[in-house]
Amino acid sequence: MKAAIKTQVVLTPQDDATLRWQSASGAGLGRVEDFAALPESRQAELVFVVPGDKVLLQQVGFAAHERRLLRQTIPFALEEQLLDDVAAQHFALGPIDGQQVPVAVVERQWFADWLQRCQDAGLDIKHAVPETLLLPWEPDCWSLRLQGQRWLVRVDRWRGFALEADSAQLALQILLDDAEQLPQRLLIWIDATPDDNALVAWQAALPEMLRGIAVLQTLPAAVLPLTTSLDFLQGVFARRLPWQRWWTLWRIPLIAAAVAVLVQFVVAGIQHHRLQKENLALRQQVEQIYRSVEPSGAINDAERQLRRKVQGLRGSQGSAVLPTLQRLGGAIKSIDAISIQTLGYSEKSGEVRLNIVAKSFKDVEALRAAIAKTGLDAQLVGSNADGERTRAQLRIIDKH
Repeated sequence: MKAAIKTQVVLTPQDDATLRWQSASGAGLGRVEDFAALPESRQAELVFVVPGDKVLLQQVGFAAHERRLLRQTIPFALEEQLLDDVAAQHFALGPIDGQQVPVAVVERQWFADWLQRCQDAGLDIKHAVPETLLLPWEPDCWSLRLQGQRWLVRVDRWRGFALEADSAQLALQILLDDAEQLPQRLLIWIDATPDDNALVAWQAALPEMLRGIAVLQTLPAAVLPLTTSLDFLQGVFARRLPWQRWWTLWRIPLIAAAVAVLVQFVVAGIQHHRLQKENLALRQQVEQIYRSVEPSGAINDAERQLRRKVQGLRGSQGSAVLPTLQRLGGAIKSIDAISIQTLGYSEKSGEVRLNIVAKSFKDVEALRAAIAKTGLDAQLVGSNADGERTRAQLRIIDKH
């Protein structure tokens, strides 16, 4: 599906406070605020038209080495043709053709005031063009638009001017005298078919040379869409992104989104902090449990080290300490005169070290015999007399 082409509305100042707007659907007259109140002001592409009597149109030649500095040099090239100071004018450049460039000049403050007025009313001006260049024109022809006592003249693609009807004959005659090539036709554009008296008056106002080649044309109700490659919105007046309008439209959703993101970050930060504290507490508990099993030695990974010790207690590759302890416990239980002082297990060698206290050495030997009956090998590592009692250390190994 093709995207819909946006309609155009042409805005033309009539005086310092009045604006005329025209579109394919009709026209209106009033203040800038009056047009801004219409839905069309927000739905259409707005084109600001600078009246012909406010614009100086020229085609200026330049040297090849000046091409990069045209925006700086052109104002001084036209200085002698301007009534006011160069700094008070805005210069808009058109497309370069060889070593010539079309230039449109408008009073900077007047133009700035109108753009500001439109902006303050919420209007988004997309283009600003000279009125003269919107007049239909054909090669080797001149175009003349009659608007009561105001005439608009276009003599080629980039030149034209506005004049009063009283001075039209003299101005057109001077234009003919200075022309390098005379026009083949004069296209006279009017808004509606004039009566005979008006037609006679217009013919009489023309230089005699132009009367014979004049062709009357009816101007369409709206010459839209407007197309011209010379736009005043350049340089200091170049269009910029409408941040203020976008901010007005999206301010509340953006603030809400920012608050939501901020809340999410705060909640995530609180959860992260809480989880860190819980993790630290768990690690401390694991280390405490490990120390209860292994009071000394370095702790690198308490959980892994505990798992290895449990695995060692359960037995590895056919050996198992728990069954050994069960058999050993039964043998010790059978000898009443024996008490255990310490019991240790070496995972590496798979042996149990047993320190005992007996009433006599005979009881130690009786324990060894009881252990042997369970299938374990009990070796006497050492013994000594402690008063009436005997202390001994046994090494128990599972022979299987």
